Amino acid sequence: MTPAARLAAAAELLAAIGAAATPAEQHVGSYFRNRRYAGSKDRRWVTEFVYRALRRQGELDAVSLAAGLEVSPRSHCLLSLILFEDVAVEALAAGWFGGAHGLDDLTPEEAAALEKAAEIDLESLPLAARCNFPDWLARKLLDQYGARAAEIMAAYGERAPVTLRVNALKGSRSDIRYFLANEGIDVTPTTLSPDGLILDARLNLSRHPLLENGRIELQDEAAQVASRLAGAAPGMTVVDYCAGGGGKSLAMAAGMAHTGKIHAFDTEERRMRDITGRARRAGVSLIEPLVIHGDDRDAELLAPLVGAADRVFVDAPCSGSGTWRRQPDMKWKLTEARLAELAELQADILRRAAPLVAPGGRLIYATCSILAAENEDQIRAFLLSHPAFTLIPVSTIWEAVGLDGRWDSDFFALTPADYGTDGFFTAVLERAEG
Repeated sequence: MTPAARLAAAAELLAAIGAAATPAEQHVGSYFRNRRYAGSKDRRWVTEFVYRALRRQGELDAVSLAAGLEVSPRSHCLLSLILFEDVAVEALAAGWFGGAHGLDDLTPEEAAALEKAAEIDLESLPLAARCNFPDWLARKLLDQYGARAAEIMAAYGERAPVTLRVNALKGSRSDIRYFLANEGIDVTPTTLSPDGLILDARLNLSRHPLLENGRIELQDEAAQVASRLAGAAPGMTVVDYCAGGGGKSLAMAAGMAHTGKIHAFDTEERRMRDITGRARRAGVSLIEPLVIHGDDRDAELLAPLVGAADRVFVDAPCSGSGTWRRQPDMKWKLTEARLAELAELQADILRRAAPLVAPGGRLIYATCSILAAENEDQIRAFLLSHPAFTLIPVSTIWEAVGLDGRWDSDFFALTPADYGTDGFFTAVLERAEG
């Protein structure tokens, strides 16, 4: 592909991503599956260009408006070259247009606006634009995190690391580190999780033998910690109420020594399709996946588990704000109305999951969110309406569940600015005996 064709492809992809509710990765994947002529270098260039534009959309929007350009995928592409790659407007006009698959030529008005844009100091932009967050979200984070908000938002400009969870049923972290080192793959042990390894360089391990034989799983460190906080032990009855692809079920199973049962529930059959195969690879036989409705139709189905589960893990549907380094487009698709809908859904899920907890058992609530409305606010509201439950401070169980380092707070709450993990929240609640 010529430079002009690459740029046009990026603009086309940005337009498709912006027009849809689904994550960017789905569009990038399908785009290149339908364009087999694009070589690996072309795919890499376009993909990295698109994701940078998504990560820096706040700056691109603000500069477009300040320079008198239409806020559009075309403008974002042109400004990305000028602002982030120091391409002069004259060089842009000469080398990035033309051919059957290129963008339409620059107009004189666009050229003049781009010259103006090149002079704008990005550090002079308002905080929300400079940190590449929508205004309403930036205000929420400022209210919640105060002086730390700018640091937290800035952390989303970095790429998330590739983190592995070592399956303790099939080996130790030191074993896996040794095997990877022999292949020239350098890793760093995670700080909090005793099971995690972070790749020092970005590699695609999707076909790696260690993954295919279940010795490792791709899982962010924060999710590994949350799974440990459940304290799932041999012989327990565990419910993974929003199991998705089963990552946390597998992590909890690793500490159960092949005894007990994990009931993995989810409302989306599509998300659960991989659980059985992943469990088989991991050497886990105690996970029982089941599709539920998530409403009153589940009453008969769940009746045998009412008051019977030692652990109920609720990884609730959420904004995904903790994962926006991986999905930078999604923060621009979240609305205040959608956040309110999610908060209602989370409260409903907690209400439905709570009766399954046995006396003396624990309810673990988790989200991959950094927003209080989905986290602390949910737990406070739940405790007010469910007096049989009390909060177990995470600090008091940290060492007992085998986590590294120390934790001094009641909740496990991380942002990408803390340990480089995804943003994540976990609360542990205990039901009273009798």
